[in-house]
Amino acid sequence: MVTLQTVLRLNASTCLAFGALFAVFPEGVAHFLSKTSPAPTLVLLVLGIGLISHGAHLTWASLQHQPSKGLIWYFSVGDFAWTMASWLLMIIGLWITSPMGLIYATLVSLVVGLLGLMQIKAYKNEDTPSVQSS
Repeated sequence: MVTLQTVLRLNASTCLAFGALFAVFPEGVAHFLSKTSPAPTLVLLVLGIGLISHGAHLTWASLQHQPSKGLIWYFSVGDFAWTMASWLLMIIGLWITSPMGLIYATLVSLVVGLLGLMQIKAYKNEDTPSVQSS
């Protein structure tokens, strides 16, 4: 069984890595995702800084003995929002239009959505008292 702390740390590591990538190379990321209609570099820079903050918050939460249900839902809803926003941008053809950008954004959005689900599942598993047989 994967623990809640493990899922939170995995989510934190992805946020920190992508946040650093977006914050340090916003123009490169924008042009990787779309050659014809790249996102404004300021948008990616702000997203990068936000992801770094979010990753730090996830790391902090992973160090708590039992993070609150509200905190887990906050992180999971954020993951689901990222996933839906990515899909929406791809569907409407805004900022994510290059073939490799579409592939990577799809894969990342699926992983992020899976992390959101795994956080909820791990929280429920750890919140449910185990039944011991006598």
